[in-house]
Amino acid sequence: MAEAAVWKATGRSGDHNGINHVEYELLDSTQKRVSLAKTNISSIEKDGVKIEPDDQETLWFSEANATKKYKFNVVTLAGTTYEAELNWTQPNPPKPEPTEWDTLIAEKITLAKGLGIMGVWNPKQGYKLTKEYSRISEIDKRLWELVK
Repeated sequence: MAEAAVWKATGRSGDHNGINHVEYELLDSTQKRVSLAKTNISSIEKDGVKIEPDDQETLWFSEANATKKYKFNVVTLAGTTYEAELNWTQPNPPKPEPTEWDTLIAEKITLAKGLGIMGVWNPKQGYKLTKEYSRISEIDKRLWELVK
């Protein structure tokens, strides 16, 4: 039977491969730290997926993980099994990639403002002969295709 354990943030964090990680320690029912180092642990699973134990006594949890409750099972070399949940809230969820529609609209607005034909009407002389104006026509055609 598994023993209940809890994750406690240590207050430390650090960058690994360009992604911030937050440190957690696993505490047993007596609030004693359970070392997660490979010298103490035979296996660690996060939501059923094995994590390879290393030399770290604590868990460094990536901020790239999605917001949800993560279930961990930790088995020590002595045979004790711990279960703990980490209720994680992603601090900086990634922004979705802009759609083609959004990208084209933003480009069209920038071009039109640069030619003086959007916002304050002050068109540059000969604007209809510029490559920027031609690009606006290309954008309009592509936007029409996306609408169909």
